Amino acid sequence: LFRSRNKPAMCAANVVDYEALLGLLYEGALEPQPFASALPALRETIDAQVVSLVLRPPSKDDRGLILNSVRPDPQQADPGTANDWRLTAYREEFFALDPFVNLPPDQVVTLEELVPDEALMASDYYLHYLEPVQLFRILGVDTQDPGGMLARLRFSRRREEPQFSPADRELLTRLTPHLNRAIRIYARLGRTSSERDLYAGAVEQLAVASIVLDEQARLLSANAPAKSLLEQGDRK
Repeated sequence: LFRSRNKPAMCAANVVDYEALLGLLYEGALEPQPFASALPALRETIDAQVVSLVLRPPSKDDRGLILNSVRPDPQQADPGTANDWRLTAYREEFFALDPFVNLPPDQVVTLEELVPDEALMASDYYLHYLEPVQLFRILGVDTQDPGGMLARLRFSRRREEPQFSPADRELLTRLTPHLNRAIRIYARLGRTSSERDLYAGAVEQLAVASIVLDEQARLLSANAPAKSLLEQGDRK
């Protein structure tokens, strides 16, 4: 079940505070490692083996940005090694074979809706990637920032585990508008940071003193010419 303070309980894999889950989604846009708190909470709520968020798909010249949260295995001494292999293999070999991409925007879809189980099990993608990592069922949604960033959220289960339920789909459908807004915040912050860095570099080359203050007139940053002037003032 997941519960909202003003809404009746609804069926899902685990009990979760719906407002808390939304808070983690929005906070994820601000975390040093994006969505580091939200992904484990989402994985536990929908009871998946793996949840992945692709913020930048890999390509020939770009490793991309793929964030994973994997269900802990108490029998595995070093789960990080296996997780690293899965991520590296997907980036370097199997992303191009993935049939579960370019979904209709903001529409929750399961892999079996696109590829029947028999066809999936005969595919190179299953035989060489999904089967070795023991994954089979996939639930996902794609959402896009107006500036062009496409985010792909995927939940994966093992073959012996049940299909994703209508309640799982309903929960992800409810979360999708909030995921979209969180991705927009993340993308906007990234663009703002890039523009600030570009501006700072241009000002640095012009040897113009530049100081950035916060709302309380406290120093946030200063380039080299500004630091030199500040140091001269301190000496006087």
